[in-house]
Amino acid sequence: MSTSQTPDIQTLTNQINEMLAKLNMPGVDPAALVEEQARNIEAVVQATRAANKGTYDVAEKQLELFRAASSQLLMMFTDAALVPNERAELAQQAYEMALNGSREITSMAAKASENAFAIARTRMTESFEHFRKAATLRKNT
Repeated sequence: MSTSQTPDIQTLTNQINEMLAKLNMPGVDPAALVEEQARNIEAVVQATRAANKGTYDVAEKQLELFRAASSQLLMMFTDAALVPNERAELAQQAYEMALNGSREITSMAAKASENAFAIARTRMTESFEHFRKAATLRKNT
């Protein structure tokens, strides 16, 4: 999508406010509705950024592990002076490095998911609390 076609958020906000005001719904604050949705969208953006950062970090770690394992295996196959026991030891080290790396990658991915979900959960909690307060006020009036 080209920049000229990208809608201006403020313009959209104003248009939505105008449309909601025309509906003239008693007891409904159009600006508050728009603001609430803006906070929801911001939470989605933040959660997406957290998930993307986690994905990038996992990919970087995978690349780092691949390079380390490749280097170690290359050394194992190019060093003619290594006896079979030494080669077996290097292969064992490469396996353990890959296993530990897999554990670390799993932990990184879980943390990224937790971070993204925490952002969404926090926003949902805020939204429910806001709704609860509004319902309580309306009930008491």
